[in-house]
Amino acid sequence: MKTEKIKITEQNSILLVDDDQFVRDLIVRILNDANFKNIHTASNGKDALKILGLSVEADKKNVDNIDIVILDVLLPDTNGFEICRQIRNSNIDIPVILISGYDIEEIQSRLIECKADDFLKKPFSPAELSTRVKILINRNRQKKDDYAVTETAKLRMKTDHSVPFVGDDINGYIIIDSLGWGKNSLVYKVIKSKGGTVYSLKMLTKSASDKKDIVERFKNEVEIISKIKHPNVTGFIDRGNYNECPYLVMEFVDGVDLEEYMVTRGKVPIKSFTDIAFDLASAISELHRSGIYHRDIKLKNILYNIKTGKIKLSDFGIAKLPESLNITQDGFIVGTPIYLAPEIFMGEPASAQSDIYSYGATLYHLLTGSPPFVAENSIELFKKHRTEKPESVESFRADVPEGWNKLIVDKCLAKDIVKRPASMNEVMYEINKLKTTME
Repeated sequence: MKTEKIKITEQNSILLVDDDQFVRDLIVRILNDANFKNIHTASNGKDALKILGLSVEADKKNVDNIDIVILDVLLPDTNGFEICRQIRNSNIDIPVILISGYDIEEIQSRLIECKADDFLKKPFSPAELSTRVKILINRNRQKKDDYAVTETAKLRMKTDHSVPFVGDDINGYIIIDSLGWGKNSLVYKVIKSKGGTVYSLKMLTKSASDKKDIVERFKNEVEIISKIKHPNVTGFIDRGNYNECPYLVMEFVDGVDLEEYMVTRGKVPIKSFTDIAFDLASAISELHRSGIYHRDIKLKNILYNIKTGKIKLSDFGIAKLPESLNITQDGFIVGTPIYLAPEIFMGEPASAQSDIYSYGATLYHLLTGSPPFVAENSIELFKKHRTEKPESVESFRADVPEGWNKLIVDKCLAKDIVKRPASMNEVMYEINKLKTTME
């Protein structure tokens, strides 16, 4: 489907319903910054229905055309579910976003029942709110444009839209929240219609599904994750296609990635760091035992359950089996430069030792709060990876036990491959020795 840039003008009219004046002012400011100017507000259900022309007091002649409704779940005279239900039972075709301080699990059945288009849990980021509003307005605009074409064309347009929303059923997996949006993929929190188990579902966008190299990479990821069974690797559940877009279902990890953890909470405690380092080494060891190199080990690809302290290695989009390894997929170095081994910059194939280097760079960043090297461009970064030695981890924090700097900086981040640990099993052995000295 051909997509067009979402044009936001004063003609885009929004109804915001929330009884908290502070929240209303905050959301209005967010929407204004995103170029939405025509915003109606209401603090209760009665006023909201009047603005929508759904109450007996409404002056139907002066009712504004609303493009989207943002509804708080809890209101002084009713609730957002009921207002959403009344909108759906009327002849008004308007997208509805429900917002609440409740977790999605607490209200998911009612969200599905009232047929809300999307849900946001408070607090939410300005970018997340404005992006979802724009997408829903554009989606609804495209749906209205379908009335001008033939029934066949309408069916094709409906089949082609590639952005599922809360409440949509993807072959038995019902979307209850969105977990992330990327250039090529969408990640959702879903619940199995039979059994009620919660999972993560990663799906390629429609535009990405038309690109052979991206589809092949996604198939590669599905193939690899389906082969690995390890407590510290995201578990494979299912695969399939929805509207000609391939998807992958994985176990749901209740937590954040380590990059987000560091941004929001700072450095991890030493005890937690030690457990993470060992569990990550164990996960990578299992990959290598299966003949798989990850090639993109970094904080962003490590999911962390804060409550349990357990991690899961994720994102196998550029991982490779040895027989198919090469430095590039389409002429470019693959991987994240701040964590890449120097030999990868030089065109050599990935290996267990290059994964060990990336592992060391990731631990360095997690422990110190800074990657081992920082530069303005990839060329300067490569020079540092190739010739410079990182500062000792002890120079960043005084609570680092003796021995960690030797393992991370002197061994894992060694420039010469032969000076790095021979395998991840050796790394795990070293960590266990460090644990003994820390007890």
